[in-house]
Amino acid sequence: MFQQSQWLSRSGAAEYLDVSPDTVERRAIPWKPESVEGRIRWKFLKLGDDTRQERRYYVADLESLLVVP
Repeated sequence: MFQQSQWLSRSGAAEYLDVSPDTVERRAIPWKPESVEGRIRWKFLKLGDDTRQERRYYVADLESLLVVP
């Protein structure tokens, strides 16, 4: 069964929140073990043997920024 990743690219995070990639960058902070309100933690992750490390943004932090009316 397919499991959704806990990490998204900058463009994926922007699409998830329906904001610009620049907005994601302004809220981004390097990974810390504890969450920071209003911020999106990121890590450099390598997704495969022949790929380079890229910033990936933590989905739980993205979800905490969503406002549900």
